Amino acid sequence: MTVFEKFTDGKHGGPSLSVAVAMLAIGFLTAIGFQTVQLMRDRSNLANVYAGQQNAVEQTLRLRNSVDAFAGETATLAQQGDGSAKQVVETLRSQNITIRPPAAQPANPPAK
Repeated sequence: MTVFEKFTDGKHGGPSLSVAVAMLAIGFLTAIGFQTVQLMRDRSNLANVYAGQQNAVEQTLRLRNSVDAFAGETATLAQQGDGSAKQVVETLRSQNITIRPPAAQPANPPAK
C-alpha cells in the first residue's frame, strides 16, 4: 500500500486530501489568530507604559526648565560682576559645564 492509497476516496478513485487541507487551514488560522491577540496585548501594554511615563517626563521638563532658568540667572549675575556667581560659573566651567545668560527678550513681540 502506497502513501496515496491511504487517502484514496473509494467513490472517485483519486486521493482525497480535503481533510488534511482543512486541518492545515484550521491550524494556520488558529496560529494567525493567536499572533494577532498577542500583538494586540503587547500594543496595549506599550500604550499603558507610555501613558505611565508621561507624568515623569513632564516633571523632568519642568525641572530642566527651572534649572536652566537658575543657571541663566547665575550667568547674568556673573556678567554683572557678582563674585559668588563668578565662582559658581568658573567651578562649573572647570567641570566642562557651560552656562549662558538667557537670550534677550525682544522689546516688541512680533505681530501675528
